[in-house]
Amino acid sequence: MKRLIPFIAILLMAACARNTVYSDDLPAIYPDYIGVTIPAGIAPMDFNLPEGYERTFVVVTGSLGGELKTKGRWASFPVKAWHKLTALNAGGTLRFTVLGRKDGRWTQWRDFIMYVSDAPLTDYGVTYRKIAPGYTTYSRIGLYQRDIHTFREDPIIESTLTPGQCMNCHTANATDPSQFMFHLRGSHGATLIQQGGSREWVTTKAEGTLGNMAYCYWHPDGRWLAGSINPVRQCFRTGDQQPIEVFDTASDLVVMDLRDYSLIVDPRLTTEDWLESSPAFTPDGRTLYYCKAKAYEVPRQVDSIRYDLMRVSFDPQTGTLGEIATVLPASASGRSISFPRPSYDGRWLMYNEADCGVFPIDHKEADLWLMDLVTGETRPVDEVNSPLSESYHNWSSDSRWFLFSSRRDDGLHVQLFIASIDRDGRCTKPFVLPQRNPRKFYHGILYSFNAPDFTKERVRFDTRGVYREVFSDKRVQATVKP
Repeated sequence: MKRLIPFIAILLMAACARNTVYSDDLPAIYPDYIGVTIPAGIAPMDFNLPEGYERTFVVVTGSLGGELKTKGRWASFPVKAWHKLTALNAGGTLRFTVLGRKDGRWTQWRDFIMYVSDAPLTDYGVTYRKIAPGYTTYSRIGLYQRDIHTFREDPIIESTLTPGQCMNCHTANATDPSQFMFHLRGSHGATLIQQGGSREWVTTKAEGTLGNMAYCYWHPDGRWLAGSINPVRQCFRTGDQQPIEVFDTASDLVVMDLRDYSLIVDPRLTTEDWLESSPAFTPDGRTLYYCKAKAYEVPRQVDSIRYDLMRVSFDPQTGTLGEIATVLPASASGRSISFPRPSYDGRWLMYNEADCGVFPIDHKEADLWLMDLVTGETRPVDEVNSPLSESYHNWSSDSRWFLFSSRRDDGLHVQLFIASIDRDGRCTKPFVLPQRNPRKFYHGILYSFNAPDFTKERVRFDTRGVYREVFSDKRVQATVKP
């Protein structure tokens, strides 16, 4: 049975009411927010109708109360009113009645539902790197943070402050930005480690190491930082394959003691015949997950490199690495695992699985998988995966939400998506990070968003003095523990 818009809304368009056509189809909105689950207080879920519709009229009705109307060139909701409506309907639904005008005639489509979770998302926002989709050069890139409850975006640091240096691999400690780090690649490369109000530029180029750390992960007590040391290269393909393959010419795993910037270099994790990457500590701090692959000649045999999921016990009192075990031998079945990320409540482990390699963002077949850390069972997260690549996932501070990057929109640009997970491991349909006038925003920029992470609070990073600090090459020199 069709549901007509409220009588008052019809009066607002009395002159056009006689020309309204009613459709049993759902509206073709962009982005596809139909049936998604959102947290109360998220930024307004603005959307567009297809090209050619010059006016939009929307009525949003909460199952637990409240109503919101908007009209304009696209569906645009006031922040305060949207927050009030979603808070009122936490645990309920929002029903959207949508009309669009084209060539002087209005169309009203079948209503659609948006679910409002009873699980709050109280983190301040997300951090990410924005970069143009090029492969050999870059223009203006940077690390940014976005308030997920509004549309405010602020730079943390941009390449205009560090010309010629590529910045990446940023992370906070379990979403807490009081401990924050990122890595600069280039002739003045270093790892920035910020704790509280102080920061140091650190180099791990030392006797017995390959170079500077990357792909780092904080230990929950804040004393230790695990990272891989891996010279990164890329090769280009022809034909109908993916255009680029990113790979490591070598890769070792080390742990840094932040009390004195000394390195634990375990010979089992620094062999020439094997590649180790993507470390991640468990919430109790007593296990370190990582990925390991047999080394092959690259780039000629790059398709043969497949990573297994490993774990090694860790003593946070002494920094001792103990017994090593294979968790998932993916290479035995012709698959490759990367970026293991334990949830902060210790319940789940999310990871990437692809045909080969350790850089899934450029693999169309790369999907997110979930491992139950209680039962050991694994499964693909079909609720969020798409025919194009999913990668760079991270958890909210309470582990009820996760974000990831995907190329599903156009196959070229990477966008950020958010989804929820319940206590049984069931995930909801993901939604792209909300933007004002989303079609203009996402189709009008030439940037991709990658390496996203949640943060409990705003990242405080004072950019004064950054240029001098980077190009002076004054570094804290990490040393290898005897």
